Amino acid sequence: VPTRVCWPEVWHINEPIYARVVAGETVSFEDALYPVRRGGPDAPTEDLYITLSYSPIPDEPRGIGGVLVTLLDTTDRVLGRRAELERVRLTEALQAERIRLLEEVFRQAPNFLHVLHGPQFVFEFVNAAYYQLVGHRDLIGRPAFEAMPEAAEGGFQELLAAVMETREPFYGRELPVTLARTPGAAPEERLVDLIYLPLFDADGSCTRVLGHGTDVTEHVLARRDSDDAVRANEALEARATAAETANRAKSEFLAIMSHELRTPLNAIGGYAELIEIGVHGPVTTAQALALARIQRSQQHLLGLINGVLNFARVEAGAVHYEAVAVDLNEVLATSEALISPQLRAKGLTFHAEAAHSAPVACADPEKVQQIVLNLLSNAVKFTASGGRIGVTCDVPDGTRGHLVRLAVTDTGCGIATTQLEHVFEPFVQVDATLTRTTEGVGLGLAISRDLARGMRGDLTAESELGVGSTFTLILPKV
Repeated sequence: VPTRVCWPEVWHINEPIYARVVAGETVSFEDALYPVRRGGPDAPTEDLYITLSYSPIPDEPRGIGGVLVTLLDTTDRVLGRRAELERVRLTEALQAERIRLLEEVFRQAPNFLHVLHGPQFVFEFVNAAYYQLVGHRDLIGRPAFEAMPEAAEGGFQELLAAVMETREPFYGRELPVTLARTPGAAPEERLVDLIYLPLFDADGSCTRVLGHGTDVTEHVLARRDSDDAVRANEALEARATAAETANRAKSEFLAIMSHELRTPLNAIGGYAELIEIGVHGPVTTAQALALARIQRSQQHLLGLINGVLNFARVEAGAVHYEAVAVDLNEVLATSEALISPQLRAKGLTFHAEAAHSAPVACADPEKVQQIVLNLLSNAVKFTASGGRIGVTCDVPDGTRGHLVRLAVTDTGCGIATTQLEHVFEPFVQVDATLTRTTEGVGLGLAISRDLARGMRGDLTAESELGVGSTFTLILPKV
């Protein structure tokens, strides 16, 4: 049967090829596209990729007596390679979007941020708040004390070198720094609350320092002038203006976090899930592991952002409290049920000892549950396997029965005395090393204490390094 008859749908491809072969030429193609009807002459065509060779068969003395055709179906290989390239492209795009989102968070943060690299402390990253502090000068790619020579004599160069060498963070309050606030202006002294944190590379070396802080000049000057009635009034007006500005900044920050971060992060999780279930082709074992890492990172980042949002809402006074009678025994029972899987996983002993007559607090039940669950989760997190966690509820002596007390005690690693005063500060982690085993951004205790104080109570801490810690929640009694 002639080829044009048995394979008519590709004759427009084969006809010129046969002409070349009959003329004595050998013709080869790799992964050539052929539209083929496999189900008969009326079936729709489907694309096949074929590696094939056409060779002339000599027939003396007539010349070419026939054509030898060899072919190999490479469709699966071609489509598989395309799917793999698409998966790689999508994975790289997801990673790039994740990095862009993080950078956007830092750029829009109301407090100033900057990253310095190497022994010359070259600026790698600066956010808008830092540009505003130092006068919008050219910084990126320049050594810090070349870009800001007026600050070189303040001891900051030695301080940065010590942070990078010792790998220990530095916390400073109301530090004086001399800066020109606008281009060409005379330097002036500003006061800043400043944290320098060592940043670690993949190999564990420390070559970068993150600076994070707030310009508190107006606040400090207002406090120093509080004995003068006129200046005190001016300071109050300045603080009111600053508070209004800060609230606007927080509102804008919340809007950016909500719309620019959480929605794209959910999209990242959705696209990763689509790839995982094979929408774009089969997924290998190695690719499935990579997708799982992307999804875990997306969920972790979303949790961190939600924590920041919750803290911003509390700080902005946007949290509503509904004070009702709250049975602390019921709160404990619910919390124990929620953390029991973690207790079993780490082999921890848990004991709750409440007063015979159930203590009843006057508080918001949802906020109390949130605080207690956070305290218990922290106790589980920082207590080694085989340790103990205990909870007591009572009415403290000397309070005339007006208060109730709930204390969570653990036998965990404890907190050093020098660090205990900082545990309720936002974005503070007791263990800030590269090898720490706990996750989070250091907002849980800050949020919990603010919630307790919002219910006319308080949250305090006692600890001994290597022995354990006790966190005590005080609330009004019904």
